[in-house]
Amino acid sequence: MNDNSLKNTLCNKMILFSLKGLIIFILLFVNKYVYEFMINQETILKIFIIIILTLCIIQFLKIKKIIWYKNRLNLPISLFILVMSISLLRSETVIVSSRDYIIYLSYFIIYFLIINNIDNMKQLNSLIKLFFILSSIIALYTIIQYYGLDPYLNELNALTSTIGQKNFVSNYLGLIFPLSFFYFLLQRTKRNKIFFFVLTSIIYTTLMICQSRGIWISIISTVLIGIFLIYKFKLFKIFQENQKWLILLLVTFLIITLIYSTDNPLNKSAITVPQRAISTFDEQDPSINTRLLMWQTTFNMIKNKPILGSGIGTFKMNYLNYQAKILKDNPYYIKYSGNAREAHNEYLQMWAELGIVGLGLFLLMLYFFYKTVFIFLKSKLNIENKIIVLGLFMGITCFLIHSLFSFPLHVPALGSSFFVIMSLTIAYINNFNLSESEKEKNIRKIDLKILKLNINYVIVLILVIMLIAINFLVIKPYMAEIYYFKGMRYNVNSNYAEALPNFDYAAQLDPYNGRILLALGSTYYNLNIKSKAEEILQKAKNYINNRNVFRNLGLFYIQNGNYKKAEIEFKHAIYLDPKFTKTYYDLGGLYFLQEDYEGTIEQWNKILEIEPDFTNKHIILNNLGIVYQKKEMPDKALEYFIQALQLAPEGDPMIEEIEKEIYNMVTIQKVPIFYK
Repeated sequence: MNDNSLKNTLCNKMILFSLKGLIIFILLFVNKYVYEFMINQETILKIFIIIILTLCIIQFLKIKKIIWYKNRLNLPISLFILVMSISLLRSETVIVSSRDYIIYLSYFIIYFLIINNIDNMKQLNSLIKLFFILSSIIALYTIIQYYGLDPYLNELNALTSTIGQKNFVSNYLGLIFPLSFFYFLLQRTKRNKIFFFVLTSIIYTTLMICQSRGIWISIISTVLIGIFLIYKFKLFKIFQENQKWLILLLVTFLIITLIYSTDNPLNKSAITVPQRAISTFDEQDPSINTRLLMWQTTFNMIKNKPILGSGIGTFKMNYLNYQAKILKDNPYYIKYSGNAREAHNEYLQMWAELGIVGLGLFLLMLYFFYKTVFIFLKSKLNIENKIIVLGLFMGITCFLIHSLFSFPLHVPALGSSFFVIMSLTIAYINNFNLSESEKEKNIRKIDLKILKLNINYVIVLILVIMLIAINFLVIKPYMAEIYYFKGMRYNVNSNYAEALPNFDYAAQLDPYNGRILLALGSTYYNLNIKSKAEEILQKAKNYINNRNVFRNLGLFYIQNGNYKKAEIEFKHAIYLDPKFTKTYYDLGGLYFLQEDYEGTIEQWNKILEIEPDFTNKHIILNNLGIVYQKKEMPDKALEYFIQALQLAPEGDPMIEEIEKEIYNMVTIQKVPIFYK
């Protein structure tokens, strides 16, 4: 069997079939009962990668060789994987880090699978056409949701399509949009021309509907780069041949732009596209200021460990602690603070987690990719082939620019699509740029004949390992998520007795999931099962950095009479989130129990400072009146009681209590009653 036999085996066909299945399901699979789309995508990614890797191993055993193709990107990718692996071992939260590690490793596996299994135009075109079909489905579904016609995910009341949110949809379509446009230019038959004309118009419409400022900045930047490359490599002939069609497409784009830039029945957005664009220059824009805070926080992480970083996947565990230090010195940003799981800049986050070494290797990989593309564009090959590569290249470029403002590599559907497109670009170039003899020279192999193995027994063992891996890495974690979300639906209605068995079973299936442990510990607390509540919540600290873990532990310690521990937990919750008004209330109540009335007043007044229009402001005012009563300051107490009475909603039973309190202030003292 010769070296090229690798391409003709049944396993090879199954690998290609599985790759297509991965691309389809990771983009389209939606389970509305696990309504975090990234969890669904991660599950699909892992199960297909395990299956494909198993097929590859079986294939190598069958042909008794491990075969791969030499490529400029192989070395930086291999070194990047090595750095990732070292950072995983260095991580203080290995279990948490392993999630991102597996996702990134899966991307590179996808890249190597395509590079080493696809080398002819039929296979390349079938994958590219698959992306066009999926793009049309995703874009049309977004439009259906926009006009309120979604029969499946209507309860979410948001633009999610099948990917998760409108920014994700924009990012994916931005990756495909240039390729769709260039394929439109290349078509010779009228039927194909119309198909790509319609597809490109639908994608453009969806991009207008989503109103993602980041993706429009990325597209405009990419177009400018594209124009430069078209003139540099003299590729403008294709535009001259399509002048009439280009005018028609431009007019169509103009009409679509007018529809979503003006107030009319077809424009359902609260703001128009120009208003959305102008908001980019608003210094008070929450989205921009939130990102500025995220980036400043990430820079502080980088300063702390600039060379090797803190470890892959550790950003979400470290963010709140670093943010808290910034907020202490810059209280202006408190209103923009939050618990960011991603930096909204892939390069900064990579630097923070993998250090300058990891980021440098990633950039080196991109450098070799761009170099490969430019060498191809300089060649004397057919202009149509160059145009296709330019379309793939511009999609990659748009994605990489958008990574400055977002976190697409942390969204499995987007990250896997990016690496598929990048590997297809390299495979396409190799198909035209290398002769058969050059391809042969680039083949690398390891002979497995020296291994005296009973192949059939080994294959059975591999299949057993595959099933075990699928069970532990895919099925159990995903079933845990299903039970978690089922429990959350009971929790919303405060049906804790029904929620508990769901959370408990979810924790058994995935005992290292911080969200599940937080939900389980909080449910034990709400059901007054105190010992279990503390045990689970303390365990949750190892896998999630969340304000509610500390708040709930504080509430538990109050009930147990351990006021010192309760104060520590409450203060840490506030440290992580200075806007957390519930914990200011709890801490004030703790001080009240200890008769530290000054401390109580300080904490409850902070609630009114943070949220002047606090929903239950009358309750805080009433309780402050009670505190001043305790301090024997009747004038001040009366002032707060009157304010509370004025703000109390009509029919609130509290009104009668406040009136009694005011009346009794001049007669007898009574035990104060707090309202929450």
